[in-house]
Formats: sequence, structure tokens, C-alpha cells
Amino acid sequence: MIWTAVICGLFLAGQVVRYSLYRAQLMEIEAQTDVLYASVLGPDIGQSPFGRLQFEHGKLAARRGLGLDPLSVLAALSRPAVESLRIEGVSLTGKSGRVRGFFGPNVDHFDDYLNALSRDEQFVFSLEKREDVFGGILFSLTVEPQ
Repeated sequence: MIWTAVICGLFLAGQVVRYSLYRAQLMEIEAQTDVLYASVLGPDIGQSPFGRLQFEHGKLAARRGLGLDPLSVLAALSRPAVESLRIEGVSLTGKSGRVRGFFGPNVDHFDDYLNALSRDEQFVFSLEKREDVFGGILFSLTVEPQ
């Protein structure tokens, strides 16, 4: 009977230690997230910083008028993406833009990725430059609304 109580006590102590470690990790993640929100929204991030970010994005998109939405372009690029894709730069000017990236080490799937992008319903992606380098492919795409 005493051994059972000792084993249960050790189990509970282990759970308390695990809970406290997870709680400390959660607090660190929340603090870093608040720092990121504060860097974008200012010192007063409010109760719902993610909602406020969406609101600010909507204001910027409305002010810009007709043009390419950066989040929509990134979403279109990431829908058919594989793990070997790395977007290195996106520059959008009005109704056109340029995307630079690296695809590797599975270079055999690059053409499949381009074919998937060509089937996008919102944007037209065109390969502007392709350069084979050690470990992959450096590429540049142009993007326009469909």
C-alpha cells in the first residue's frame, strides 16, 4: 500500500514538473509573440492583436486600390509548394511583381511546381530566369493578376 502511494506521488511530482516546464515555455512563446506584435502595431497591441493585424492589412489593401495583394501572392506560391522551396524575395509594383527564390535539393520537382503554379486561378506566374546552382535552382518569376 505504501509503495503504491510512493509511486503515485512520484508520478504526480513528474507531472507537476512537466506542467511547469511547459508553462514556462508557453510564457516565453507568448512574450516573443507580443514583442513581434508590438514591433508592428506599436506598444498598445490591444486584446486581439491578430484581428488588429487583419484590420490594418485590410486598410492597406483598400488604400492601395487595385493591385497585387502580397498575402494572396504568397498564398498562391505556397499552395503547391514542397519543402525544398525557399522564397527569398517578393517585390510587387501595382499590377505586376517579381518573385525570387531557391528550389532544392529535389530539382526534379521544379517543373511540377511551375505546372501547379500555372493552374492558379488568381495569378499568372511566368518563369523569368532559371539558374542551376550547387544544390538546387535559383529562379525568378513574374506575377500578374489573371
